[in-house]
Amino acid sequence: MLGTQTDKKMNAVLPSLSRFSVLVVEDDPLQRELLSNLLRSWGLHVFEADSGESAFEFLQNTKEKVRLLITDLQMPRMDGLALLKKIRRERPYRFYSIAISGLGDRESIQKALKAGASDFLKKPFLPEQLFARLAVLDRIVALEEDYYALVKGLFDVMTEMLGSRDSYTLEHSLRVAALSKRVGMRMGIADEELEALELGCLVHDVGKIAIPDDILLKPGPFDTLDRKIMNLHPNIGASFLEKRYPDLRVSEIALQHHERLDGSGYPHGLMGKEINPLVLIVSPCDVYEALVAQRPYKRPMDKESALDIIDEEVRKGRFSKDVVANLKEVLKEWDPLAIKKNNSKELDLIESFRKKTYFREPLCSFYNYRYILSLEKEQLLDATDKYKLILIDFENIGEFNRRIGYLKTDEILDEIGEKLQEILNTLHEWNRPSEKNALLFRKGPDFLVFTSYPKEVNEKIEQQIFDVLKVAERDWGLKANMKSKEFTGSQSFSKALDIMVGI
Repeated sequence: MLGTQTDKKMNAVLPSLSRFSVLVVEDDPLQRELLSNLLRSWGLHVFEADSGESAFEFLQNTKEKVRLLITDLQMPRMDGLALLKKIRRERPYRFYSIAISGLGDRESIQKALKAGASDFLKKPFLPEQLFARLAVLDRIVALEEDYYALVKGLFDVMTEMLGSRDSYTLEHSLRVAALSKRVGMRMGIADEELEALELGCLVHDVGKIAIPDDILLKPGPFDTLDRKIMNLHPNIGASFLEKRYPDLRVSEIALQHHERLDGSGYPHGLMGKEINPLVLIVSPCDVYEALVAQRPYKRPMDKESALDIIDEEVRKGRFSKDVVANLKEVLKEWDPLAIKKNNSKELDLIESFRKKTYFREPLCSFYNYRYILSLEKEQLLDATDKYKLILIDFENIGEFNRRIGYLKTDEILDEIGEKLQEILNTLHEWNRPSEKNALLFRKGPDFLVFTSYPKEVNEKIEQQIFDVLKVAERDWGLKANMKSKEFTGSQSFSKALDIMVGI
């Protein structure tokens, strides 16, 4: 039996626990009432349950911030041990439990702790014994809250650091966090889940810190290699977070936000219940913001067109129908584009300089010659038995420059390059899921195509390039020479380039 003595001096001295709720589980109504009244006398907000089943159902459905469970172990049907095990699976983070029992032997204590209890009390016990445990727990909760606040502040710094490289990504993260939280609130998820959801969204793209500027800031569509590098950011971000933050829900949002219910996403092709439920909220919010927001490489899409795309993803089984329905309701009342992040003058200056340096080489959606040598050095191109190089130069480029000027000539060469890049992009789409590559490079007025596709595909590439060059000659009078040669995989690019130039 519990004693009824209380110490008035104990009141309101559990400031951290008093910000949350306590659930008392006891099948004996008298002991449940005595224990609950004792906790209330110390300023705690208490809920009661008379069985393991009702306690678990309450925790599943409540929006209350329950941080502590005090449960008897000997109860009919679902006993305290079974309850502790289920709760540990459902609430592995920032949740504590004290098991109470008339049995105080070592085996009973070990079973309770193994099931998930944070502490153990043998009946009967004095109020002072329980209070001592709660006082220690109150301090732990205070330190835990301080730690989470510190880590959240560090995450904010990480997000700001990413924003200093790419202001679009910073705005995107803020908007996705706000939109996902609103959707989660509408779906009735608990406040503690909302906190993890919001924090995960704020850092879901933090892995982009490691992505090179030439890809992260590229003002055009990605080619195969660009996409391959960009798709590494979920793994990179998750590896940052899981080592430093104990709540795996946050790192799973970073890792899984490009996964899809039908298994078509990346990086691991997860399906259905393999995906964290919070990610199911994040994914459509992430895609919607990306569609309606302004980016250097695209114009913003209107709301209706964006939602049409989201609906199509639902029909394909990639997004949750329930989540998207709630997303639409949220968007009737609030526009995520209302969130705007204004850079400081210093960051605006840096951003302006970065854009200038990006365009210093005429990259457009293709690369300069040095890039192919870098790829070989870093071993970023897929291994291949053989590859082909196609070199394009213009025999009257000097005359052309003198006649219409270097700037206009460069614009025309860029236009030709974009048409050549379009050929490679189209062929890549036709030949999916091939692991072969076709990349376009430029140095000055010359273009070089690297391709590891088979002979029949390379013949199509050469024919379509020839057609583009004939149009250039007809429209602008640029006379092009096209040379091609096949090399074995053992021959280096640098040597192959020397051979090509000497042909």
